[in-house]
Amino acid sequence: MGIASVGQGDGFPIIHCHGSGSSRLEVELLAAQASQEGVRLIGLDRPGVGLSDPKPGYRLLDWPDDVVEVANQLGIKRFAVEGISAGGPYALACASKISWRLTACGLISTVPPPDLMRSAGTRPMRAMWWIGAHAPHLLLLYARLTQRMIGSNAASIEKYLVRYAAHLGAADQQLLNNPEIRGLLVKAMAESSRQGGEGNLEVVLAEIRPWGFQVEQIAFEKIFLWHGEQDRIMPVAPARLLAQTLPHCIATFYPDEGHFSTMAHYTRHIFSSLRG
Repeated sequence: MGIASVGQGDGFPIIHCHGSGSSRLEVELLAAQASQEGVRLIGLDRPGVGLSDPKPGYRLLDWPDDVVEVANQLGIKRFAVEGISAGGPYALACASKISWRLTACGLISTVPPPDLMRSAGTRPMRAMWWIGAHAPHLLLLYARLTQRMIGSNAASIEKYLVRYAAHLGAADQQLLNNPEIRGLLVKAMAESSRQGGEGNLEVVLAEIRPWGFQVEQIAFEKIFLWHGEQDRIMPVAPARLLAQTLPHCIATFYPDEGHFSTMAHYTRHIFSSLRG
């Protein structure tokens, strides 16, 4: 399994679940804040992504077992998990399956469960999630075409991000227009296709199919959710519904923040909350 660690080596451990089309290197975007907050931020590549071996037939609920194995190898008894965007379901899987090892679970700009997306997502997203449930081969075809359009080298990914920023809200545009931040994001995205794009495609399928657990049955009591109301990648309505569905959830919604900016602008607050 590919592992990247930033911040303080003896700091409070937080395991970071990266977004779609990204990798363990996503933690490098948060390195300075992790050091300032006394956090040891650990990014893990999902199967088939970056340096992690592929695991055909991998399920969302297999992820907590991998997280526990990594924690044991690193000598970490208890830790927090955080998931951004497509990493959110992986963090929730940990809250569902290995709650006794967790101090807290954080969801940032998260992808919601399929039923919530189909009921509260935008019309195109409801259609995409419906296709994923009933005709996954069509969704895979679309995902492969998208991968081809983005490309796998740094230059093509950067060009894509510059174009893509124009469709986002002001806060996200400002972030992606920052060359240093954009460069780190490009690096994390390029690493995700080190083995090709199949690992990223598996993530798409895992999150659109049934997750294998019901979020309303998660008994873990320390779950945080942060979401920007200007998020044009993961709309806020399904996130509100998720916060209401989880039995124990402290949710914060930011009127002027977007998909990336929520994490970037509130990293220290997020780390402080997860530390307890």
